[in-house]
Order: sequence, then C-alpha cells, then structure tokens
Amino acid sequence: MKNDAIQTHLLMMKQLAGQAANPFHPEKSEPAAGGFGQLLRESLGKIDGLQHKADEQVTAVQSGRSADMIEAIVALEEADMSFQLLLQVRNKAVRAYEEIMRMQL
Repeated sequence: MKNDAIQTHLLMMKQLAGQAANPFHPEKSEPAAGGFGQLLRESLGKIDGLQHKADEQVTAVQSGRSADMIEAIVALEEADMSFQLLLQVRNKAVRAYEEIMRMQL
C-alpha cells in the first residue's frame, strides 16, 4: 500500500477516534436522504466490497500475481474491522429490539 493511502487511513482513524471520544457533541449535518435503511444497505455493500477486495488480494499473493503481502494483510484487517463493527451494530439493534419487546403497554 502506498504511503499516501496509509496516511489517509490513519487520518480517518484519528477522526473516528475523536468522534468516539466525544459522543455528546456530534457534528451537525443534514439528515440522510434515504434514512436508516438506505444507510444500512450502503454500509453492507461497502463491507461486502471490502471482503471481496481482501479475498482478491490474498488470492493474488497466493498465486504469485502480486508480491505485496502487506497490502493484502491491511485489506484483510480492514475487512475484519468493518465486519466486527457490523456485528456490534447488529448486537446493539437486537438488544434494543429485545428491550422494546419487554416494555409493558
């Protein structure tokens, strides 16, 4: 992976860490046009794309078409982190649903 790409990823990670450290002061932004469902579909598509990209890079390294093992490892880790985040969002949504179902009317 090129140095510029690594720097870009590091910058994005620092921005996300800053947002996570200060959750009570979110940035003001326009509401999403498609809502939560659209955001979820887009996120799933991105995660799927990261998984496919990582698979392709690992296959390229294994077959000898690429010698850049570091890039393949970074792609694998990026895909894994994205998938772990997806699992946490799913777990949070399930807990919220279960809590709503326990509410008395």
